[in-house]
Amino acid sequence: MKSIIALLFAALLAGCALDGGTRPEAAKAVARPAWIDNPGDGVSASAGFHVRGRQAQEELAITRAREEYAKRYGVTISSEHLVQQTVADGRSATVSDKNIREEVKQQDVKAALRAKWTDPDTGVLWVWVTPSKE
Repeated sequence: MKSIIALLFAALLAGCALDGGTRPEAAKAVARPAWIDNPGDGVSASAGFHVRGRQAQEELAITRAREEYAKRYGVTISSEHLVQQTVADGRSATVSDKNIREEVKQQDVKAALRAKWTDPDTGVLWVWVTPSKE
């Protein structure tokens, strides 16, 4: 009986010593990049789910980053994106309309996409836009 209790106790200690199966390499692969919270001279922006798919999600995130970047240099960009989804008789239809108006005050703003990262838990796409040297 004492040997069974000792065996169970040893198994309990061994189980407590394990880290739950997470490996440092796997944790690093999904770690949130530092540029999201500290973009330096650039701008980070995100976009969640988009009804038109992954490419539209990426375009939306880049547009948001460029708009924020342009604000810093006195450029005004107004963007209006209207998405209307209708469901009737079990069928779905989506209509999208986007209007962009830019007002530049003798200032060229050039930015380049430096990095992209998708949050594996939420599917949110993050982009990092920095000043372009070109």
